[in-house]
Amino acid sequence: MVAKRSVKERLSREVIVSSALALADSEGLDAVTIRRLATDHGVTPMALYWHFKDKELLLDGLAERVLDEVEIPVYPAGGLPEWHVRIRDVCLAILRSLQQHPEVADLVHRRFMGCVGGLDLAEMFFAALHEAGFDQQRMGEIGIQALHNMVVLVTMEPGERAFRASEEEVRRRTREKRIALESLAPERYPNIVACAPILVSKPMEDHYLNLGVELMVEGIRAVQAKL
Repeated sequence: MVAKRSVKERLSREVIVSSALALADSEGLDAVTIRRLATDHGVTPMALYWHFKDKELLLDGLAERVLDEVEIPVYPAGGLPEWHVRIRDVCLAILRSLQQHPEVADLVHRRFMGCVGGLDLAEMFFAALHEAGFDQQRMGEIGIQALHNMVVLVTMEPGERAFRASEEEVRRRTREKRIALESLAPERYPNIVACAPILVSKPMEDHYLNLGVELMVEGIRAVQAKL
């Protein structure tokens, strides 16, 4: 009985989630299973079931951890910036957290409203939209679009990803894609041919992500201007 209690205390919910997150970062989300985590910790799967009844609940825990790690923007009392600046700040904060765990980022889609961290971020976002004059319908629609855009910016980043591939393999695939685009008929696709090196290369992360947020924020501002 003492041994079982010791294992349960050692394998706290936080420890399991940390291990699962590290495993997802290094080997991909498919590698995250109750059995694998139990093996890594030298225990039976039942030791993990104390905290997570199945893998779906474990994935909930991963999404919650990523959202809890978001550094929520803090402003001085009475000194709130304009609504669109706050939206930009919230989006960039979410992106910074998702960037740290791109293999887990896609889990956030369905779990954003299921944890305190996600709810706090959403409330800040919706408060800014409310201040901008959007009604509840538009607030919800824009909020959903914004969340999806943040996840897509991380999970669908252009260029070859080095994850589970050697640098040589990444260079080879990038070179093949570039050749394929540059071989298109220039009279039909002149602009694609001209942009081929940019389309296949991995962009500067900060610039690429900042541009994505800027495009989205300016789009929201354009919609707001029509109210």
